[in-house]
Amino acid sequence: MRTVIVSLNSKYIHSSLAAWYLKAACDSRCGEVIVFESTINEHPDRIMSAVYGYKPDVIAFSCYIWNIEMVLELAENLKKVLDNPVIILGGPEVSFDSADILDRYPFVDFILSGEGEISFPRLLVMLQGGRGNFDDIEGLNRRENGKVISDGRYAVVKNLSEIPSPYSDEMLENVKDRIVYYESSRGCPFSCSYCMSSILSGVRYFPLERVYADLEKLVSHGVRQIKFVDRTFNCNPARACEIFKHIMTRFGDLNRSVNFHFEAAADLFSDEMLELLAEAPEGLIQFEIGIQSTNTATLEAVSRKSDLGKAFENIRKLLERNNIHIHLDLIAGLPHENPGLFRKSFNEVYGMFPHHFQLGFLKLLKGSEIRKQAREHGYRFKSRPPYEVLENNYMRYGDIVELKQIEELVERYHNSGKFRHTLSYLFAAGLGHGDGSLVPPYEFYRELAQYCARNGFLDRAVSARELYGIMLDFAKDTGRYDVRVLNELLKLDFLSSDRSRSLPPGIERIHRDFFGAACRKFLENRDNLARFLPALADLSTGEILKRVHFEIFQFKGKPSVYLFDYENRSRVTGLYRYVDVTDAFDLTPGSFR
Repeated sequence: MRTVIVSLNSKYIHSSLAAWYLKAACDSRCGEVIVFESTINEHPDRIMSAVYGYKPDVIAFSCYIWNIEMVLELAENLKKVLDNPVIILGGPEVSFDSADILDRYPFVDFILSGEGEISFPRLLVMLQGGRGNFDDIEGLNRRENGKVISDGRYAVVKNLSEIPSPYSDEMLENVKDRIVYYESSRGCPFSCSYCMSSILSGVRYFPLERVYADLEKLVSHGVRQIKFVDRTFNCNPARACEIFKHIMTRFGDLNRSVNFHFEAAADLFSDEMLELLAEAPEGLIQFEIGIQSTNTATLEAVSRKSDLGKAFENIRKLLERNNIHIHLDLIAGLPHENPGLFRKSFNEVYGMFPHHFQLGFLKLLKGSEIRKQAREHGYRFKSRPPYEVLENNYMRYGDIVELKQIEELVERYHNSGKFRHTLSYLFAAGLGHGDGSLVPPYEFYRELAQYCARNGFLDRAVSARELYGIMLDFAKDTGRYDVRVLNELLKLDFLSSDRSRSLPPGIERIHRDFFGAACRKFLENRDNLARFLPALADLSTGEILKRVHFEIFQFKGKPSVYLFDYENRSRVTGLYRYVDVTDAFDLTPGSFR
């Protein structure tokens, strides 16, 4: 018997963890088991022909909100063209309405609800002709004599140490150059009503020895990013510190070769943990932290426990060191949060100026508590995946549309990481650090969205180079900002993120006669190389010029020269490093124009 486990990922860069866990759990009694990975961006006919080529007896699909519609289409058509293969579905998108899916889709034979590392191989053994009873397989939903049989259970692996590691050589060969997902635990100590992790209580842990062995194997295979999918990684601070220490000790000196991503609760960072993380090598660790809302009534309504004061204090401490990439999340559409309260949440969280700010929208997932409360809060949401909120008692659809526009501009400007100096200047006063003449972040993005909508910039793709000119023109349109200062900051942002040296249209450059000769003279000075470019000191001047760039800026009426080192970039921000070298140039004010 040949089984093909099909995993349709959302993007090529992503890899499937569930499919490889299932294969690792199968032994010779299950027959031949093959993992086939593709993406939802691939044409269905190509996926279908590839799976058909295996001539499988059993086809199993991992089902999520991003792939369920394609899965159902493929399953139905493969059932028609192959010799009546057994179709098995599993995953969160089919675990909570299994009986209904079996009733609606006759081409589906079995659905496994919950974790499948024990139930899946047991089912394959039975299909192979082995002994057993379907009723003994936890979480199995099936048909018998045309009738749907559902045991109503959600399978859970109680002892995680019994699960074989999915990280076989075959798996690792399959995921080269992709993000590799890793879990050191399952479950979550919290019960947030919008999250699937709230369905089960408690946290189960893999043994630390296994965690360390798996990480060693992943790093040795050249994996560039290991993304921990533990729902709240630092819920056990002592255990989290042990793993951080191991990562820093074992992999901290592998310059730029690997990065570890964690989902964490900001208020659970202990003083010991913060002190430890302050010493982490730049870029080795990054955190995704869900704030979701700063409205206490909202947090209470979704059963989210959080000490916001402690959370904000800890986030600021993490950001101060600038050695760890910080990603903060908000969710729009939560109960009791009207547009005014959401603007407050936006300004407070964005105001910490994280490296990445995600404005997400509530999804009323199958099986979640918030979906059961939909009528209470007046939720109207998309009937098809991803079940995203359209409106509720607190926000109308028009409010959601405005937030979608703002989300797009946050992605283009803030999350690109290419406008950090410009945005910092624009928000300095709006965040209460200046004279108060500038608007807070939400109002700024709202005005920018209105400007972009009027000029058609939200109706089409906009190139990265266009963004600079759009921002400058917007500033001119408002009459609120010093356009000369903004031009210099946009120029600084561009040159620290793009090594082409060719400025975008609309951004002006300061020219000086014989500046090129002055730059060469600077590089011919051995003291300058030792001070500013020691790593390039052994190269010829011509070779160094290919790797660096000099640019003239004018801030507060005074000309300055900045040196951009295009061989050296931050692992946290991704920006090229630069330094003010004005004191090493013989500048005279009259020589600039």
